[in-house]
Amino acid sequence: MIYNLLNKIYSDFPENERELLKSAFEFARKELYGKERGDGSEFISHAISVAEIVAGELGLMPGAVTAVFLHEATRGNSQMLEPLKREFGNEIILMAESLNRISEIKPKDTGLQADNYRKLIVSYSRDPRVTLIKLADRLEIMRNLDNFSKTQQVKKATETLLLYAPLAHQLGLYNMKSEMEDLSFRYTDPEHYRMITNKLKATEKDRENLMHQFVKPLDEKLKSSGLKYELKSRTKTAYSIWKKMQAQQISFESIADVFAMRFIIDCELEKEKELCWQVYSLVTERYVPDTKRLRDWITVPKPNGYESLHTTVSNDDGAVIEVQIRTRRMDEIAESGHAAHWSYKGVKREQGLDAWLGGV
Repeated sequence: MIYNLLNKIYSDFPENERELLKSAFEFARKELYGKERGDGSEFISHAISVAEIVAGELGLMPGAVTAVFLHEATRGNSQMLEPLKREFGNEIILMAESLNRISEIKPKDTGLQADNYRKLIVSYSRDPRVTLIKLADRLEIMRNLDNFSKTQQVKKATETLLLYAPLAHQLGLYNMKSEMEDLSFRYTDPEHYRMITNKLKATEKDRENLMHQFVKPLDEKLKSSGLKYELKSRTKTAYSIWKKMQAQQISFESIADVFAMRFIIDCELEKEKELCWQVYSLVTERYVPDTKRLRDWITVPKPNGYESLHTTVSNDDGAVIEVQIRTRRMDEIAESGHAAHWSYKGVKREQGLDAWLGGV
């Protein structure tokens, strides 16, 4: 199973990197032999799943995934890494050592404050990939939280909500942040989680109809303008809906922007701003915009690198729709995170990461 996974992900990488990866996996499989998870499965399955997230979802290069296996094999005994330096090199070994040190951090040491946790991580390693791997590790645990006792489920869900989701947000890993929040919400407040997810399912057809009605008059205009675009719809997560309900003291039915329409434009880099504003003009010519809700993160991107135009419009029936406009490049960074984009491209420094690392 692991060989098929690694060969599929790294078929375009040099053979020596794939061999290092397989060597690290064999080392981990030997060291973890006989260890089991809560559901009785082999513990090596955790390392494999984390590796899959690191490679397949974050897009990190082979060295980071190699560090995952070495970390899981030597957790609690970093001295085992010293003899491996010649085979794997200092960079990979340092990542594994940093992960081992971070795994020893106790939540009580952080006061369950995201900034305190970030400072501890940075003090243990200034390689941003270590943070990404740690986040992937926690996401894998959250996806398999049923393996733990009820007490552990609530404990880990609370930690994730207070420590890990904010870190993912700071690094622009919005998909990961949202998934962590929703999984945490499911275990910390199951009653309200079920209430909101049931309401979302019950209104799903209405949202689909609204989307088609919204897009139909715009599609011809966009295409006649020569714009190439993809349309996506995004429904708010149960947790974000619950937070808004609590903050504004309103019911589910009173949430105006339960879902958003996203226009993703295919264009050259130098035309990005011009075409995004062109789409904005076409949308607001057809629908009534709420000028107070315009958010221009194209002219001035967020510190973590997020770029997009956001506005809210009303259709002829008075339905409120959030509209997001961005290019393909912007969407890839928004989906996978600025940090993942940096790591995948192999660049040694990125402004968003330097700002995150520097804020200690």
